[in-house]
Amino acid sequence: MSALVLVADPDPFNLRLLHEACEAAGYDVVTAADGPDVLAMVARHPPDLLVLDAKMSEIDAFEILRILRADTNLVSIPVLLVTDEGDLDARRRGIELGADDYLTKPYRVFEIQQRVRNVLRATRRDRLGIPESAPPADQRDPVTGAGTPSQLLISLDYEHTRAERYGHPLTCMVVRLSNSEQIAAASEDGTADRAMALIGSGLKGCIRAVDHLFRLRRNEFCILLPETDATGAGYVLRRLRGQSESGELWGDEITPRPDVHIATTSSPETSVKSGDDLLKRTRHALAQTS
Repeated sequence: MSALVLVADPDPFNLRLLHEACEAAGYDVVTAADGPDVLAMVARHPPDLLVLDAKMSEIDAFEILRILRADTNLVSIPVLLVTDEGDLDARRRGIELGADDYLTKPYRVFEIQQRVRNVLRATRRDRLGIPESAPPADQRDPVTGAGTPSQLLISLDYEHTRAERYGHPLTCMVVRLSNSEQIAAASEDGTADRAMALIGSGLKGCIRAVDHLFRLRRNEFCILLPETDATGAGYVLRRLRGQSESGELWGDEITPRPDVHIATTSSPETSVKSGDDLLKRTRHALAQTS
């Protein structure tokens, strides 16, 4: 599912240029020509990004920003503010009111696309709790060999789209170690990484070759289980919990023994809108049980 971008500009030429640039980059695009239209469209179907010209008619961009940031249902919508070149005051006001970034006119197509891509990437990471320092998508976690958060974002999109297209189930599982700091503190120099490597290896041993293991944070892993419904996920969950409690999952080398919390969400048993939604629901479920 492509990100939905709402482009708002009172000038028909600029509106068309922004629309075509975003559409060419693969996004779903809707447009608005004045302030009231922007607010109506945002309330009806909140976009993943609002590209907003500073000189909107009837209701200006700064008032729109105030309204969005004051509404708990709309506050998280990222805004890319479009200003005239040299209009430093508009940029300053926009950033102060909560704009995530700005784009200056005249602009080029590649610049529009890059700014849009950067804002969407940053807000997606923030929404999913993925740290900015995560390795790029072409690398694996150097300690555990698991996939990186950047690779997880790609796999979430791919596996959810595939599950929707073919009517297959998909399960997301999040595994969190609540005592990772104690494990690190008890480790001698250089052995904390060894402990995490053993934990990663143990988790890999409990899943199939077609499943995907990712390290989200120092103490948190995510497992994607393609073509696995809630019943199948239950088998994996019981195996993980049983081997964790017995110590079989990582042997006797790790002290203190890892305190593990696990949560799962399965589609279609749980209705989810996207891969991101699947991960968010799983992390929320984990927060309720931890």
